[in-house]
Amino acid sequence: MGTVIVGVAGTLLGVLFGGDLQHLQASRTHRWQRDDALGKLKQAAYAEFLRSISASYGQAMAGQRTRTEDARLHAVTAEIEVLADREVSGPVRDLTDAIVDVHSKLAEGAGVEQATLAAVDRRRLEVVALFKADLGITQT
Repeated sequence: MGTVIVGVAGTLLGVLFGGDLQHLQASRTHRWQRDDALGKLKQAAYAEFLRSISASYGQAMAGQRTRTEDARLHAVTAEIEVLADREVSGPVRDLTDAIVDVHSKLAEGAGVEQATLAAVDRRRLEVVALFKADLGITQT
């Protein structure tokens, strides 16, 4: 009788332990999938942000400022603010404001000092480095 009780208790403990392990593994898998999906969303938003900067600069240099790229730039900035931490989204918002201002002046022909352009480009490169760090891309 005692061996039967030990056998049944062992079986029940095994079922409980196995269920806990299965639940833990399912939780880990879910977290990995969520992190992977978030990484892909961030990567797409970061790429769109940089593409919008380039397109906005092209419009400004051509003097044909339709503001479509400004709208895209603001939209993707808002998306980054939702997806990324403040360490990334803060500099992105600041850079967006600077870019819209500088590109507007360029398009108007108001003249922008080379030092100002260089400073904005330096900030862009700093944001690119933040993007890479956030995505876990090692820099060489």
